[in-house]
Amino acid sequence: MPKLIVLFYGAESPAASLAEAAAHGAGHVRFTEVDVRAGGAHGAGTGKGYPRLSSAAALADYAGILIACPAAGEIPDDLDRLLTEMERSPDRTFLNTVFGVSGGDNTVLLGRVERLGGIIVAEPRSPIDPEARARALGERVAKVVSWVRHALGHEAHDGHTHGHIH
Repeated sequence: MPKLIVLFYGAESPAASLAEAAAHGAGHVRFTEVDVRAGGAHGAGTGKGYPRLSSAAALADYAGILIACPAAGEIPDDLDRLLTEMERSPDRTFLNTVFGVSGGDNTVLLGRVERLGGIIVAEPRSPIDPEARARALGERVAKVVSWVRHALGHEAHDGHTHGHIH
């Protein structure tokens, strides 16, 4: 079963709300396991009690990583440290990982995520509210995760008859 982690960064509850919305959207995709985690030192002030991400190394266990953080400004320090640690991973660590970024126009953050070499899924273009966009993004990321895992399963089982035609 493919696993998707939704990380939120920011001391304000909007980041946690975006993460919850994204997790809700991802939860609509069959056979997807979704974890919500607070990144770094933030998240305690939300009153939500989400567990913290233990380390960047733990992210290698996930087929999808969706990051929710404040819409504007600099990348939060805790997230910057995590991304730096991820950038130091072996080149192929995130090759088939699906990424999404929720929280508005995060072009600096998207640039950092792009350098990890994974597959980026964008928020849908729409005038809908941020939480609705986060739900749609969560569902999109989970779908792409399932497609990638399915395709990789075919690569791992050369000659395997899968019961359907491509």
